[in-house]
Amino acid sequence: MTHPLEYRRMTAARDATERRLRDLEGRLREAAHSAVSSPAAHRGDSAWRKSDEAAWQAALAELRYQSRNEIGALCAKLQRQQAAIRAWVSKPSRHPLPDP
Repeated sequence: MTHPLEYRRMTAARDATERRLRDLEGRLREAAHSAVSSPAAHRGDSAWRKSDEAAWQAALAELRYQSRNEIGALCAKLQRQQAAIRAWVSKPSRHPLPDP
């Protein structure tokens, strides 16, 4: 079954917002990793110390705080998009029943 153009447009916009949110989180994690000077190459290395993890968590928290407006706006937009899709799907006129 092919979905109507309006539904595909709404889901594509929602998917793009989800990607933007994931990309932002990835950039914040990378920036937090760059902020920690450690002999370990990455989190999870055997040389990664508890103090490195604490510094990484603190750096990530600070970066998230600095980006809170963008994160909040994307989360709110995503919620609105998901609500619009649910409302569109729940309308009975969108899905006519086939004739018996």
